[in-house]
Amino acid sequence: MNPLFEYFQHNHALAKIEYAIMTKSSCLTLEDFDLEMLPESVLKCEHLGELLLAHNKLQSVSLQINSLKNLHTLAIDYNNLDRFPNELKELTQLKFLNISHNPIKDLTEHIGCLTNLEHLWCNACCLSAIPNAIGNLEHLDTFGARNNFISQISPGVCKLVKLRWLTLDNNKLTSVPAAFENLQSLIHLNLAHNHFNSIPYTLCKLKKLRYLLFQSNELFSINESVLLKMKQLYKINLMNNPISSNKETLTKFNNILLPGANFEAPSQDVESDSDSESTSTDWEDSIGSSEIDFGRSEEASDDEDAPVDVLPKLSKYLLTY
Repeated sequence: MNPLFEYFQHNHALAKIEYAIMTKSSCLTLEDFDLEMLPESVLKCEHLGELLLAHNKLQSVSLQINSLKNLHTLAIDYNNLDRFPNELKELTQLKFLNISHNPIKDLTEHIGCLTNLEHLWCNACCLSAIPNAIGNLEHLDTFGARNNFISQISPGVCKLVKLRWLTLDNNKLTSVPAAFENLQSLIHLNLAHNHFNSIPYTLCKLKKLRYLLFQSNELFSINESVLLKMKQLYKINLMNNPISSNKETLTKFNNILLPGANFEAPSQDVESDSDSESTSTDWEDSIGSSEIDFGRSEEASDDEDAPVDVLPKLSKYLLTY
């Protein structure tokens, strides 16, 4: 990295922290500062509610992070964490946690300590399993663990009775446990890009389910009796499956998205409930990141031998008073 840019970047990060301390700010954004460790001065931000640390080089989290008693949102996605930060177990007040895009192989049982979590994102880590302790997160509303290596859904997931959005896209799943029917609050379920050879009958028992993403699995045929019991769904996406179905079957179910089918979203007054979000198009497709995973534009490559490249990078430090 160019030394000039590194100097400005380091000092700008410290200045932002000092400003947050001085103004008693509730939000601190330190994204894309190439931080290898969390500056100790962050721990002096006593009023901090949101700490956004995406796109850095963090390999660990400060042992004293539990001193941030008001912290409810923590985004540490796109870093270099190779283990779940056990230091977080003391942050029992956390409601939003994003650890996506870190080479974390195991969430560990400590995830069960965060009993107030409402949104948990661990997309594109290296997870092969989800610990049963996740069942302790009784307030969990949104859980995303797409692009991992998960081959089984742990029984703990089936205890998340308030869960409304579950994304397990692009894993190694072949089935769901029978207790999956306990997820009676589930509205959106993404099981695309796995290895299912049939739609699990258990999904028929999810009375609030409205969107099922099941594309790119290994379905060769459709069980019509299952689909008949899923009439309340607004969309069942079965694209990119090796399905052979006759025209009569395709026309019978207007909530199925298949090659050759005339998809027509059914009217959304079927078993309508008071939850207006269940009829929102925001629920239809899984998002690649979470609402606390703030996007950023890709920067130009960092070429240390080309000083001209420093100027665009430095431009973000130019302030107008």
